[in-house]
Amino acid sequence: MEADPNSSSSFSSIFSEKNFRLPDDTVFFSIFPDFSIPSTPQSSSTSTSELSSQLQSLHLQILQTLSPYTSDYIWQHEPFTVSLSSPTATCICSASIPHLHGKLRYGDNLDDEWFIVFLLFHTSLHFPNLSIRVWDTDGEFLLIETAFHLPRWLNPDTATNRIFIRNGHLHIVPKTVFPQTPSLFDSLSYIMKFETKTEATESVQLAIKNKIADYPERAKKNVHRVRVRVPVSVAQVLKHEPCLISLAVEGFYDRDIDTMKFAAKMGKFMPKGTGEEMVTVSVRMSRAMYAQLVQQTFQAPKCYPMPVRTDVRAYVEAELGMKITCGFEMMYQMRKKEGLEGKGSTWEKFMESLERSGYFQGLLPGSKEYKRLIENAEEYYRNSSLHSRA
Repeated sequence: MEADPNSSSSFSSIFSEKNFRLPDDTVFFSIFPDFSIPSTPQSSSTSTSELSSQLQSLHLQILQTLSPYTSDYIWQHEPFTVSLSSPTATCICSASIPHLHGKLRYGDNLDDEWFIVFLLFHTSLHFPNLSIRVWDTDGEFLLIETAFHLPRWLNPDTATNRIFIRNGHLHIVPKTVFPQTPSLFDSLSYIMKFETKTEATESVQLAIKNKIADYPERAKKNVHRVRVRVPVSVAQVLKHEPCLISLAVEGFYDRDIDTMKFAAKMGKFMPKGTGEEMVTVSVRMSRAMYAQLVQQTFQAPKCYPMPVRTDVRAYVEAELGMKITCGFEMMYQMRKKEGLEGKGSTWEKFMESLERSGYFQGLLPGSKEYKRLIENAEEYYRNSSLHSRA
């Protein structure tokens, strides 16, 4: 299923959102629990409120299960999140069947995309009564990895609503059962009832398992620690929200003539010019981020203090720090210009996601049930990759 370039999901990135066009380098997923699939497309054996409650419970259980893998990981552009489908929110998959869904822009870091695949397979093992779809803007990318082992009839034109992850395996809805493109409901119902008949061949399973076999260790190795010299204000930002290094690198790497004007003035992160206190700190980032910072030549703004080049170590630390600081400055000023400077907090974005997904069920703020839901959300947030770690 192709993403609608004009849509915006209910779990939008906490980072740069100039518009709602979905970037090309994005992976999408939808999680369909068996309890959300009715006996017929028009029927429902579960009340809307009960189904919503079950989805909310599953939502938090999945996030808590994956938290040990995601809590310290630095994503290239945006953190891993899962949201509830909602008739009032634009979903990336059919909202007619209640489900959980998510998206993640991986940019130049393909490891992020395959880490998502690992997380989804792990989820399917931990919660066996789920059917999961995953695709990117190029389509069913798992088929590319298993191309030499697939039945001849299966190709991008015939794969719609046929490829799922379930109970730790890849499943293919057979053409013998549905000669034409099956509906999502038909495919989910069939897999749920005839799971052993849809499981792909061992060679297909092996091809996928080989691709994700190095995870989660590979994810840990992908995080690179670097010493940098930055203004104390930047050090404080990275201390309280380490994941925002993604914001800084994106601001620097995607800079243009307009945003470079902001870096020249450094009005936010170096308002005192050369009088600003500078500190050396250790920063975590992905290897792709490190490469993006190192590979580009960038002259420091005149107001930015730099050591002499003869002190090689100090200069390298200062140059990396300067690029990070300029990235923050450019992104901050751009967001301020667009009226978004007050919406950069990960907690605020997390709350917005919950509100749009219907998590609070229309309850009045301050009510006992509303407070209980807030406490559950706060508990997850504190244990998630969205929460800062000093």
